[in-house]
Amino acid sequence: MSCLKNLCACAPARHGDVSISSARVGELAARAAILEAAAGPKPGLVCRDSQGAHKDMDYATFVRSALSLQGYFTQGHALGSATTTLEPQAVFPRLRSLGLKAEQDMFAATNGVNTHKGLIFSLGLFCAALGRLDRLGNAANVQALCRTAGSFVRGITGSDMAALPCGPHAAQLAIPGFRPHKARHARPKAMRPLLEKTLGRSLTPGEVIYVMYGMRGVRGEAEQGFPGVALACHSLRRHGVAVNLNRAMVHTLLELLARVEDTSLLWRGGGRGFALARAYAAATLDAGGLDTAHGRRTLDRMGAAFVRRRLSPGGCADMLATSVFLHLLGR
Repeated sequence: MSCLKNLCACAPARHGDVSISSARVGELAARAAILEAAAGPKPGLVCRDSQGAHKDMDYATFVRSALSLQGYFTQGHALGSATTTLEPQAVFPRLRSLGLKAEQDMFAATNGVNTHKGLIFSLGLFCAALGRLDRLGNAANVQALCRTAGSFVRGITGSDMAALPCGPHAAQLAIPGFRPHKARHARPKAMRPLLEKTLGRSLTPGEVIYVMYGMRGVRGEAEQGFPGVALACHSLRRHGVAVNLNRAMVHTLLELLARVEDTSLLWRGGGRGFALARAYAAATLDAGGLDTAHGRRTLDRMGAAFVRRRLSPGGCADMLATSVFLHLLGR
């Protein structure tokens, strides 16, 4: 817990403070990523004292990764501030270019391990949104930030996935072993080679899930104005983030797991793993979470089940980190 207290030693920025510098934004964004990694227990995710369902990364890996991205988050805020005369969708190609360089920095810091690729996308959008709203003199509350961050990527699913069959339309593909009506039982990670062979192109995890389930993942979350991040911000406050940050983060993660579509879980565990994660999260919250002995035992069983099944809710972790960033900003 002292680790979390030290990371939060600096006071959050004042609500509505439009004088915050890009450097300060980058610092708080990196700090939020480290705080998310430090919190625990988090089923399937890396914590200070656990690798979760991962064998190739630990807490130190996440700290190195977060620090390597601080400059990118600084640049994202500066970009948002400098491009207010452009339509929001014209800003994203520039941010994406910065993000690709940030990915290289991340991989260099982690020896090739993907720790924060999703957060580069999501939190980069929020840094740019903050810069845009502050420069325009507009209120930068949670609702405005979610809406503005989403406006940068309106239509991204259509542009990124236009060449791919989606969900039910994948039934037209002659893929050995793939039956769309049984897709909920298949593990997308195992299906990727067959899909790539059939489509004649390489596919990202998000693209595989789009083909199999029609789910848009983080692209859809962004296009909708980040409802998961808004939920996480509300949950942090409701669970007393100002009193006990770790407790608030763990309970918020459980709420996200129970309520949002995390395609990272689908990628590793298929429909069964996804359903298991939701059921465990709801049961743990019903049992009291960290506040009761029964809740803590249920959370421990949940963590063990996630490790056995190699389930890791990376999408929920990114939403949590982004909401912590907004908390540190005082939003």
